[in-house]
Amino acid sequence: MGFFDSVKKMLGTSSDAAPPPVALDEETESDEDEGESFDLAGFDPDDEEAFFNAILQMESEGLMGGTPESRAEIMQQFRIRDHLHWQTVKDSMYRVLAQRHGSGEAAVQAEMNWRAGQSQKMIANNVAAKAASGEMKPAFGISLEAWAAINAAIAQGANFEDLLKGAGIDRARWDRASAEWQARMARDTTFAITTVYGNAFQAASQGKFSNLAREANAARAANTALSSPLPMSHEQYFEIMYEQAYTAAQGKNAADALKPYGLTIVDFCDLSSFMGYHFARTGVANHEEYAAAIERAQKKAEAKYPGIKADVDIAF
Repeated sequence: MGFFDSVKKMLGTSSDAAPPPVALDEETESDEDEGESFDLAGFDPDDEEAFFNAILQMESEGLMGGTPESRAEIMQQFRIRDHLHWQTVKDSMYRVLAQRHGSGEAAVQAEMNWRAGQSQKMIANNVAAKAASGEMKPAFGISLEAWAAINAAIAQGANFEDLLKGAGIDRARWDRASAEWQARMARDTTFAITTVYGNAFQAASQGKFSNLAREANAARAANTALSSPLPMSHEQYFEIMYEQAYTAAQGKNAADALKPYGLTIVDFCDLSSFMGYHFARTGVANHEEYAAAIERAQKKAEAKYPGIKADVDIAF
């Protein structure tokens, strides 16, 4: 799944995206109804992180999800009797959080942002473990950060031979180091090396949106909101994505679609890093607004390129 479909699924425009819970009105939350349907069990309404963690443990599996043991522990800790009781308690907590955050969507966004923070903690642990294993040591004297920086300069049009000469690296050593770093990435199932490489690559970028990309990387690592204003509207960004898709559908280089916007591939990668994080932090809370922007951008592209079918599964 490419970034575009990921955004559409996140915004609720994909058929398999579950709708977020909706805050109940005052009539629904009457004392008469709450006797049967409202139960927080052992949860503290002010400790939403404990609730988010319980959802993760109770309803997910895998690296960050639960196990039979952790689910049993959650049920005992928060006095959950059975699956049916858990559903009642979960719905009740969502009601409380919807009132606190202003809407059901905003409550779910808070949960998604908390999960993102948990993912970043796991990534940081993976990077530390990979460094301790020796897999982050320089390959033939070339560090991962140096390798990424030179590759970033190459992507931006710098002369390859001049770069190697300036760094005091001969071609044979560069080739051996590149092969070694690629091999380490391939066997790294935690993607720790790829993460460090990506951050170093963008840190060395000198593109139009390089500062925004660096801000997004720092905010992602700290699980905080962005501070810079958007460099363009949501609709303009989606228009660029559609333009690339329709250009590619005509057998042309998708990079050519960026030229009218004054952008290079590096510019768009940096821009996507910033906008992608923006959508991740706000996509659930503002899904209707973003879905409408996607629809308008799609209609513009279809009108501009009648009869052309484009694959909008754009990956980066």
